[in-house]
Amino acid sequence: MKKKLCVITGSRAEYDLLKPIIKKISKDKIFKLSVIVTGSHLSKKFGSTYKEIIKDNIKIEKKLHILGKKDDAETICKSISLGINQFSRYLKKNQYDFILVLGDRYEILSFVISAAFFKIPIIHFSGGEKSSGSIDDSVRHAITKFSKFHFVSHPIYKKRVIQLGENPNRVFYVGSTSPENIKKEKLFNKKKLEKELNFSFKKKNFIITYHPVTYEKNSGIENFKILLKVLADLKNIGMIFTLPNSDINNSDFYSEIKKFVKKNNNSKYFTSLGRKKYFSCIAHSDLVVGNSSSGIIEVPSFNKPTLNLGIRQNGRVGANSIINCEKVSEKNIVKSLEKLKSKKFKRNLKNVKNPYEKLNTSNNILKILKKIVREKNNEKVFFDN
Repeated sequence: MKKKLCVITGSRAEYDLLKPIIKKISKDKIFKLSVIVTGSHLSKKFGSTYKEIIKDNIKIEKKLHILGKKDDAETICKSISLGINQFSRYLKKNQYDFILVLGDRYEILSFVISAAFFKIPIIHFSGGEKSSGSIDDSVRHAITKFSKFHFVSHPIYKKRVIQLGENPNRVFYVGSTSPENIKKEKLFNKKKLEKELNFSFKKKNFIITYHPVTYEKNSGIENFKILLKVLADLKNIGMIFTLPNSDINNSDFYSEIKKFVKKNNNSKYFTSLGRKKYFSCIAHSDLVVGNSSSGIIEVPSFNKPTLNLGIRQNGRVGANSIINCEKVSEKNIVKSLEKLKSKKFKRNLKNVKNPYEKLNTSNNILKILKKIVREKNNEKVFFDN
């Protein structure tokens, strides 16, 4: 009998990591796959990115709307509550053998809570990571504690998951699917990309991807304004902004980006570039600047530099192509940009190794999945180190 496996996705970034796994599961005879879409995928504000899933010929079993119209703490708490309510109703009518989730979003946590009370074993990807400046850190560890099986992207993250009391025999170091995705994606050449974006690249170009920092005052908007002030002086550099995700106070960041682009005709913003255009932008740019996990996990595979600002990604393992500027000031940002120009740094870029790359990641994941879904012991106990 086929194993009924449900995958839930709430955002484009998370879906991009899940896509190769979903594709392989859907083709394997041992599984009966269901894909549930929720969160920012279903929001026009965030680009209605569920359409990317449809374009990839992946059937969406169910769409569950839980996002509120505001971006304050109360609204997000209501979204979590609504998520638990809707997901529990859905799971009552639709029984699954396993639930597969990735990451650290509150939408995913609400689904995981529901699945746990329905006694459905949970398979979690990307546990053990740290992002100290964000509440995502706590959400990620909470999901880990609800989960029975764990696929991690780095040996250090495997150690952390075990430290949380998880059985080492159920923690699998497989690497990240991102480097694999990048190698397989057929990118746009610069001329085609310019046409797709309706944007003319300059001699040098930056990608700016900056998200709210949950644990900082006003979600770190002042640090973002400092960055924009530095960027405003770089008139000869093309700038592509990606808009922030659905964290607390994201609308403040939206507003600042839109004002900046209106005043600076060497820049443009996009609600959602999609995987192919985003990767192509990295390939044809000189720097990714901001505080996104993409700068840590994906950009090194392009042998491109990342200027990582603030504390949002503190704790993540990073390649030597990343320059960390934890204390954000105009002086420190300018100093970091100068470091990027050094001959030594440029030489090192040619030999950058992405610490999240591992051979045959998605194939190894499928092999392990096929083994664990046959396991009959669903007991989950705290593992004492």
